[in-house]
Order: sequence, then structure tokens, then C-alpha cells
Amino acid sequence: MSFNKRYIDYNITLFALQTDTLKSCYGNTDALIFEDSESAEVYELFVDGRNNDEILTILNNKNNGRNKN
Repeated sequence: MSFNKRYIDYNITLFALQTDTLKSCYGNTDALIFEDSESAEVYELFVDGRNNDEILTILNNKNNGRNKN
């Protein structure tokens, strides 16, 4: 029996959000390995029950705040 792990980075996360496939991106795996903090944050929002639109809005607001500085 093999151990199924999935490496997740921001590009994969963003694509899954935009195509409404985030649930399948996280499903059917034994371990998720996040390669950056943004992907881990999206996962936490997903687990908290946020939908794709809410998550995208949070990410956009966060990125807009960074761009102003």
C-alpha cells in the first residue's frame, strides 16, 4: 500500500479556486504538503467553511494591502 501525498503551491491553489475544483484538489490524499504560506492559508479558510468567492476576496484584499506599501 502506498502513501499518497500531494504538493500544493500558490499556482495550483489559485487555479483550483478559479475553476471551482478546490475540494477535489484537497481530496483523496493522505497528506497535503504546502509549499508556501498562501496555500496553507487558503486551506485553513477552506476548512473553516469559506466558499471560493470568499477566499478569492480575502486573497485579493490581502494582496491589495501589500501593494499599497
